[in-house]
Amino acid sequence: MGAGPLIVSFIAIVIIAAGSAVAFVLYRNMLREAKNYERGLKMVPLLIHLPPTSEDVNSSNRDERDLTEEVLSQAQVMYNIISSTATKGFKSKVYGQRHISFEIVAHGGLVHYYAVVPLVLVDVIRQAVAAAYPSARLEEVSDTNIFSKVGKMSGTIGGEFTLKKSFVYPISTYQESKRDASRALLNALSSASREDGIGVQFLLRPAYDGWSKASESHIDGMKKNKGKKKGFGGVAPMDIMEALWKPPENNEKDGGSSSEDKQLTSLEQAEVDAISEKARYPAYEVLVRVVISSNTAARSQVLLKNIIAAFSLFDSPRNNGFKFSLTRNVEEMTTAYIMRFFPQETRSNILNSVEMATLFHLPGANA
Repeated sequence: MGAGPLIVSFIAIVIIAAGSAVAFVLYRNMLREAKNYERGLKMVPLLIHLPPTSEDVNSSNRDERDLTEEVLSQAQVMYNIISSTATKGFKSKVYGQRHISFEIVAHGGLVHYYAVVPLVLVDVIRQAVAAAYPSARLEEVSDTNIFSKVGKMSGTIGGEFTLKKSFVYPISTYQESKRDASRALLNALSSASREDGIGVQFLLRPAYDGWSKASESHIDGMKKNKGKKKGFGGVAPMDIMEALWKPPENNEKDGGSSSEDKQLTSLEQAEVDAISEKARYPAYEVLVRVVISSNTAARSQVLLKNIIAAFSLFDSPRNNGFKFSLTRNVEEMTTAYIMRFFPQETRSNILNSVEMATLFHLPGANA
């Protein structure tokens, strides 16, 4: 028997395996798309009522940085509770974790805060918000229509914010800056007139298992590559010269590569500390979506520029920040906004509970 039939059989097996894999991916994507619509229809909008701000007799004597940290640490409690909603099993692997959406909406000249959650998680989210903000009250309401009847689609723009660098790097948090950067976002939404509509969605779900291993691998890579300046093909030029002229060394004599023993610089150590600190807290896959609708496209663009400028305050010069991607398909984005779509494959934006508390929290009395 010649090799011909074996080769044909092998090729046939490869084709069948590849075809089966493609068919599985297509079928899974079809199931996911149907599930996303189902989940979108089962989301419950909860309007968060905040008590009127009262003058705290002691707040005038306290440092504003302490007040800010106190207010934002409350939100961290809420996010820690939300992390417990993670589920395991086959369905979670196929359909992904259920997500919730915290939203800030400007409509009719007013700004409101919402929690839009799956029906099965309503009680959990109520408890989480109550634990962090005992005086807040959640009311089930209908969805708010932010879209302009005058401008329609021509006056509607929007897009998504994503991380500039790998998610292992943290954004600037309140613990680092000692200020409430989200006030600028609130001010940007407050600039909307009665004819304008702005919706900012913070969609989040528990991060996949093992996300923190990426941080550990990144730190290990930094230490191993310490002192090596990469050239073409990721090889250090000095290493090439040494390989040509220097006799081989026995690394076992030293117990391993000497590059691992080199001390990190203060900046590199600060980077390692920041990455390690981020991995200490519960984390979430996050999608930040912004939709603006006004009577004219020019007005919407002005409001969008204000939103983008506000998000720049979350940038950490040494670590991470946000970049904005303007949508090219307004109708598709509008549907995603209304249905709160959060694609299962969107997993590269991971923020921990401290970062989420910095991004979205209910305003304090001093706001």
